[in-house]
Amino acid sequence: MTRILIVDDEREIRSTLSAALGRRGYKTDTAINIAAAQDKPLGKYDLVLLDVMLPDGSGLDLLPHIMSEPDHPPVVMMSGVAGIETAVESIHRGAVDFLEKPLSLDRVLVTIENALKAETLRAENLSLSKMIYGSFIGDSNHIKRIKKEIEATAPRSTRFLILGENGTGKELVARMIHERSRFAEGRFVPVNCAALPSELIESELFGHIKGSFTGAVSDKTGRFAEADRGTIFLDEIADMQAEAQAKILRVIEGGELRPVGSSETTQVELNVIAATNRNILKLVDDGSFRQDLFYRLNVVTFNLPPLRERPDDIPALYQHFLEFFAHQSGRVAAVVTPDAMELLTRYHYPGNVRELKNIAERISIYVDHKEASITDIRPLLPRFGDEPVLALKEAVDEFEAGYIRRVIGACGGNMAEASRKLGLERSHLYKKIKKLNGD
Repeated sequence: MTRILIVDDEREIRSTLSAALGRRGYKTDTAINIAAAQDKPLGKYDLVLLDVMLPDGSGLDLLPHIMSEPDHPPVVMMSGVAGIETAVESIHRGAVDFLEKPLSLDRVLVTIENALKAETLRAENLSLSKMIYGSFIGDSNHIKRIKKEIEATAPRSTRFLILGENGTGKELVARMIHERSRFAEGRFVPVNCAALPSELIESELFGHIKGSFTGAVSDKTGRFAEADRGTIFLDEIADMQAEAQAKILRVIEGGELRPVGSSETTQVELNVIAATNRNILKLVDDGSFRQDLFYRLNVVTFNLPPLRERPDDIPALYQHFLEFFAHQSGRVAAVVTPDAMELLTRYHYPGNVRELKNIAERISIYVDHKEASITDIRPLLPRFGDEPVLALKEAVDEFEAGYIRRVIGACGGNMAEASRKLGLERSHLYKKIKKLNGD
């Protein structure tokens, strides 16, 4: 049953709303002021109706407290005395809508229904995002720390810098920040700065008007405008040219952008998340990256660890990706045997989680039986510099296991013929097979 918290100091309003919502099948709870609301398990409600004017302060001051909940409910503000400025401020602080008093019950019910539908859509998008990109899976101290920092900072800041090697999940973290921010209902607009042609950077980021340059046959909306009331993710920002850096700085500082060829500015408000795999402090020191832009972006910083520094998370990541690819193909996900998982865990992963996902996809393609053994997986690992190194006995055992299986297969399962070709007594071969199967 949908649970709604009504925070209002007027008893008649609390009573009327509770009765009306109850008749529609909603379960309601009430609070008469900020203190009483803060004593409630705010994250357990599906929606909050919050009055602006309360005896112990402004409902606007309670909004950050609600937004800080990991799975915070949507908030609809109510007021009989506030003007348009308060309504705008409410939305800026995270409220999904604003109701003027005296309340119209029809308007209240429609607003609640729309807010709940929007929240359901947001949750579904988050679930889909996790399925496609994987959430930050794992229980290592690194991952626990990053998850905690995202939950704490995403609702409060609009400027983030994500540092880490290629494949460590920088875009994933950016999407997690977006989904937990006050602009979560807006668009997430990723931009690969390294891929933007230098002559088109300004047009791509800020847009242009028709006729502003050769080839501008129509007006174009820039990426910053597309991300208004949402999030722009500037990936590989350290590869951006100095001229473009200066123009991004102006947008971040003043919230204003000017399309190419236009004399008019447009106001935008959004999250700006930048990321790079390079040593940005060194680039600042040698003048390759603007110091003032670095300071504007470096409000909240996430340093993502390479996968080799969190090997305990590897089994859970493999399981996630194997299930993802099995879901795509309509097959049952293979189970990785313990010895095969040990091999996968020891691998160095120079490509980090992106490489792990690639190997998981190959396992899902090439292994068509229920268990993926060390013999199945060994050929699927890259054969270059960072190839796993086994102890001599492990390497010999692995080769022997694979060779025995291949000979038995070549003999069509005829154990007598396989024993003869292997030069083993049949009883000895059975013992080895039993050992290989873990019996």
